[in-house]
Amino acid sequence: MSEYIKFGILFVILTLIQKSLVWLIAVSEYQITPDLVLIGIVYFGIRKGKIPGSVAGFAAGLLFDLLSFSFIGLSALGKATAGFISGFFNNENKIDKYTQSLTFIFILFLCSLFNNFLYFSLYFQGTSLSFIAILIRYILPTAIYTSLLGIPLIIFTKRRFAKR
Repeated sequence: MSEYIKFGILFVILTLIQKSLVWLIAVSEYQITPDLVLIGIVYFGIRKGKIPGSVAGFAAGLLFDLLSFSFIGLSALGKATAGFISGFFNNENKIDKYTQSLTFIFILFLCSLFNNFLYFSLYFQGTSLSFIAILIRYILPTAIYTSLLGIPLIIFTKRRFAKR
């Protein structure tokens, strides 16, 4: 089976988990949850490059938007941008280094910041919340939580590739 089909199935599964179960691990009164779909997009972007990363981000974000019954295209925009940014780290000689070390957490945090900035800035447009409040309540906590949840992926990929 093509690697793209496997990643497509993975994105659908991650989106369904994100929409149905992730609320169980929400923290704070603002219901901050990690973005599992974004973790998959960043991993895919590092492995495949900017264009496949942004296309995968757009498709996964659009699916997420359709299942959310919210602003159509808002998650797609943020996740496409995150996929594009993660694709900058696609280097044939360093893919394993980036996906199997704490560098992945840094890349994930950076991509999550951009994704959350786009999403929450537009989502709360026209509300009484200031940008600083949005940054402190939503953007940074979500980016940190998502990055911390990326640590098990590093452990999994290290073990998977160590067995080969």
